[in-house]
This record gives sequence, C-alpha cells and structure tokens, in this order.
Amino acid sequence: MNQINQIMERASAALNGTRYLECERLCLDALELARASGDFDSYARILLPLQECRRIRRQTAVDAGVHVLSGERLEAEAILDRHPEGCLLLTDPPYDDKDEAMVRALARQRELFVEVLVMDHAALRRSFESQLEQIGDAAIVAISDDLPPVQAVDALAAALERVGDHEIAHQRLAATARRAARGS
Repeated sequence: MNQINQIMERASAALNGTRYLECERLCLDALELARASGDFDSYARILLPLQECRRIRRQTAVDAGVHVLSGERLEAEAILDRHPEGCLLLTDPPYDDKDEAMVRALARQRELFVEVLVMDHAALRRSFESQLEQIGDAAIVAISDDLPPVQAVDALAAALERVGDHEIAHQRLAATARRAARGS
C-alpha cells in the first residue's frame, strides 16, 4: 500500500505538471501493484487520474490528425518515427492486431501522444460510406422546405456538390428541379 501511495504521489505531481504521459505510466505501475495485492480500493482510485491523462493523450492525438497507413508494411519503430503523434489507422492487410499492440506499446514506452487502431479495408470503406451518407442526410434536412423551388435547387445542388454520391440528394434535387420547372 505504501508503495502504491508513493507512486500515486509522483503521478499526481506529473498530472499537475502537465506531464500526462509520465502520469499514465505511473498510474499503470500503481494499477498493476494494486491488482496484484488485491487492493481494489486503491485500484479504483487510480483509475480517475489514469482516465484523465488518457483523455488528454487522445485529444492531443486527435488534434494532431489522422494518418492512414496501408500498402507498404512498416515496423512499429518506423511507423512512430514517421508519425510521432496523431491517430494512426493501420489497415488490414498488411497490418493486424499484433501490429496495433506493438505500435501502442512502443508509443507508450516512448511517451508519445499517439492513438492506434487497426481496421480492415472493408470496415474502413463502410465507415467512410456511412459518414458520407450521414453528411448527405444532414445537408438535406438542413434545407428548409419553405424555400422557393429555384433557391431549393441551388441549396440542394450545393449540398450534393459536397457529398457527391448521395442517392436521396439526387432524387430530391430532381424532384425540386421539376417543381421549379412548373413554377411552383
């Protein structure tokens, strides 16, 4: 218990000093000791500062941008040399869950603001398509039904320009253009 408290005092100082990755490492050390000794009260208390420093790491990584790695296969060291911060999306293939774990472990060891995830190409494609669909749906909903048909045509055309391939936007634009042609 005394060792856990000492580690958490250092973790608290690191957190207060905005040394978030050092705090995370110390929290993980304390968490391991608490679990090994069955000290679940300490275990629970450690989770709050751990959550805070991980939240900041994630936000910092997101702010640094998303890097998609596919095609050429790199070792964990080379990946982190090229991308020492940010969100790393490793596509499967050539990467797999083991690569994700190695990159994450090395990023933690190097104390980098990095988040890493492996996603297969099909899931990435579905995610991209789903995001485009949601953007298109939102763009359509944002256009007021009270607009005169000609203005609605322009608004829908602008929305379609952004989302490209959105079936309902095409259909709604066609229907609105027909209304504009009728002058209604």
